[in-house]
Amino acid sequence: MSIFEVSPRDYHTLLTCNRANIHAIDSFLSKSVLWELDKRSLWKWRYHARKIEPTAAMQWGSLVDCLATTPELLAESVAVSPFDSYRTKEARDWRDAQLAAKRILATQDDLELARQAAKMLTETCKASADIFAKSKSQVIIAGRVLDVKFKGLVDLAPEGEDFLADLKTCSDFSLEGFSKATANFGYGVQGGIYLALWNAQFPQDQRENFRIIWQESEPPYEVCVTELAQQDIEAGWLYASVLIQRLVDATAANHWPMFQEGKIATITRPTWAAIQEEAKLTE
Repeated sequence: MSIFEVSPRDYHTLLTCNRANIHAIDSFLSKSVLWELDKRSLWKWRYHARKIEPTAAMQWGSLVDCLATTPELLAESVAVSPFDSYRTKEARDWRDAQLAAKRILATQDDLELARQAAKMLTETCKASADIFAKSKSQVIIAGRVLDVKFKGLVDLAPEGEDFLADLKTCSDFSLEGFSKATANFGYGVQGGIYLALWNAQFPQDQRENFRIIWQESEPPYEVCVTELAQQDIEAGWLYASVLIQRLVDATAANHWPMFQEGKIATITRPTWAAIQEEAKLTE
């Protein structure tokens, strides 16, 4: 089966990364898998893959994303709970079965609120509605970066524009909050990789910019559209290349070092501790 025959719903489960051999024929790196290296050692990346348990915030973001970009997949992607809570064994068994099937869990109330949030994205906010109106959604892209297969899932690819767009849910709905989230979650890396993959895959449809559609995670689900600075896209691409090269080298040597392996770091107390100690000495 070709990677481009995979549905968006199966993207995460069928196209996975072989951490023992990133060059394997059925292995694809992704931004989320690569980004683990930002704060983890190669040893942890290889032998202790980060387990991602779906949080309430993640479930909410996925629900709104589904309603806004692929509403036709709602019935097969979302499981509406018939239970008020998961205190009983029957309820827990149902929940676990749905999670095992990679479905999004929601209550009927969640679904109604998510429809309101999706409407804000696709109708109420003109800036985002204009993007949705002329976009292909959930487009799978793939290619090679440093001779390693890489995959991506583009939320929105508006026709006739020079940018790709991605949806993000956030609790700190401010320009400062957007900037912090961009740094903490590596959205510059995502933008750099996605643009490179897209431009290689679609030589007649080149894109230069990467926009993020932010939505507040609480009512009234306000929306704001921003664009990544070019220097952040370029820096993100460069940093992605460095991280991938680390994986290439570790795979070739079959050596996955722990944090600071081979180095003896000299550490000092933080400034606040020194100031605190000096104050105590002068009491």
